[in-house]
Amino acid sequence: MTPQTLEQIGAIVGAVLTLMVFSYLLGDNFLYRLAVHVFIGVAAAFVLIVALESVVLPWLNQTVLAQPLTPANTAIGLIPFLLALMLVFKGSPRFVGLGNLGLTVVIGVGVALALSGAVSGTLVPFVAATVRGFRPDNVLNGFIVLVGTISVLVYFTYSGVRRPSGEVTQLLPVRFVGLLGQGIIAVTLGATYALLILSALSVLTSVVVDRLLSFVR
Repeated sequence: MTPQTLEQIGAIVGAVLTLMVFSYLLGDNFLYRLAVHVFIGVAAAFVLIVALESVVLPWLNQTVLAQPLTPANTAIGLIPFLLALMLVFKGSPRFVGLGNLGLTVVIGVGVALALSGAVSGTLVPFVAATVRGFRPDNVLNGFIVLVGTISVLVYFTYSGVRRPSGEVTQLLPVRFVGLLGQGIIAVTLGATYALLILSALSVLTSVVVDRLLSFVR
C-alpha cells in the first residue's frame, strides 16, 4: 500500500468522522457516540505512547538504567513507581491510608507545579502585556484591556458583607463590575466557540473539495 493510498484513506476516514460528529446537530445518535468513543480511544492510546516514549523510558534510562549504576540513581528512579504502587493500594480498605499518602504527594506536587507555571507562564506575561498596551498611540485599547482584566477578576471575587438578617451580599460597585466581567466572559466564550465552528467547517470543506478533485482527476 503506497503512502498516497494511506493518505487518501486517512482523509476519507477523517471526513466520515467529521460528519459523524456534526450529526449531533440532528440530536444525540449512535454515529455521534461512536465517533466520540473512537476519538477518546485514539487520544488515550496516543497519550499512553507519548508518556512511555517521552517520560517513562527517558526517566528509566537516566536513573535506574544509567551507567554506572548507583544506589542514589536507583532510589530516585523508583520514587514515581513507588507512588504509583501506593495509589493502587487506595482501592483496598485495609491500606487506604497508604493510598491517601501517595495521593497527597501527587496532588501537592501537581498543585505546586501548576501554581508555579500559572504565575511564571500566565500571570506575569499577562500583566506585562497589559502594561505594554498603554502606548501613546494605543491608549484606548490598553484601557479596554485593563478594564476587562479587572472586571473578570472581580467577577471571581466571592467576598461579601453579612447583613443583620444573616444574608451575605456584595457591595453594589463589586456587583456592577462583576456583571461587566461576566459579559466579557460570555462574549469571549461565544467568539471562541464561533472560531471553533468556523475552523471545523473549513477543515470539512477542504476535505470535501480535495476528495471531489481527486475523484475528478
